[in-house]
Amino acid sequence: MMVERDRSIDIIRSLGLLCIILAHVNPPFILFQVRNFDVPLMVFISGYLFGGKNQTFKSIRDITSYLWKRFVRLVLPVWAFLSLFYSIQHFFPFLFKIDYTQYPNIILSSYMLMDGFGYVWIIRIFLMIAILGPLCSNFIKNKWQLLLYYVIYEIIIHYSKNHFEPTVQRYIDQFGSYSLGFLIFFMLGAQYKNYSLKTKNIIFITSMLITIGGLAYTILYLDKPFDIGALKYPPRSFYIFYAISMFSIIFWVKPYLRNIKAPILNFIGSSTIWIYLWHILFLFLFNFEYWYLNWFLIVCLSMFLTYLQQKIIENTITYFQISEKMAQQLRIIFCS
Repeated sequence: MMVERDRSIDIIRSLGLLCIILAHVNPPFILFQVRNFDVPLMVFISGYLFGGKNQTFKSIRDITSYLWKRFVRLVLPVWAFLSLFYSIQHFFPFLFKIDYTQYPNIILSSYMLMDGFGYVWIIRIFLMIAILGPLCSNFIKNKWQLLLYYVIYEIIIHYSKNHFEPTVQRYIDQFGSYSLGFLIFFMLGAQYKNYSLKTKNIIFITSMLITIGGLAYTILYLDKPFDIGALKYPPRSFYIFYAISMFSIIFWVKPYLRNIKAPILNFIGSSTIWIYLWHILFLFLFNFEYWYLNWFLIVCLSMFLTYLQQKIIENTITYFQISEKMAQQLRIIFCS
């Protein structure tokens, strides 16, 4: 029997994606700070859904099959988009301030999900989490083990930072520190359904108090703005606790979202990767004076192209009578 799709998850996903796009259009400082829970929220949802499946791996074949599916779902769409993106730059360089096709190292870096021209690092995080999450779920099984992991993580980050040559440190951060930090959100999501209401309340109150303490300390003692995002690379301290406090609020209202009929939000929430990828192109094409105009146009056009792309794929499958197995792969890659 087919399980009905949880509309509340799509709505929450859409919130996360809209906030991520918001961050890229240079909104006012306060708004930029408030949306700092966006990427952690997407990782938290991945853990939440993973925990609900109770997925286990009984053999190497199960593991390789799982990783291949994550690769197809996450990496192949990015490679397809990058190929199109660089093709557009090659044939229409006048549309862009910088023609990245002139820099092979940037192109290679993008395909490797490294720095590149920016924006694709989040896919690397999801891929690393897809690898580390199931593995670590066998060792981090409850809230106390997760708390211990967090404490050890913070200690290691504190004492290992800048102890290596810059190039080495960059790779350690991007493939190690960042992933291990965001893993906290994944593991919290994976365990969250099993927490009692009391535990959830304690997590929320503790996280909120630590966040407020950081805000007060930064503004009153250091006399400077509270920049939560400064602690994002890699995730640590106030950035982590602020995100967790926001998860608690969002998932407190989650049951009320189930009955909301908002097709546009369900579409966004079920098509996040391609809406995100298309928004990258429009970020380079639009630069209006008002940030909210950029945000609105980028979101709308990214949604439209994603919708159009899905229709083209479905029509192509029907017209050429593509086999069900191949059709499924095409839908995974191009239709989220």
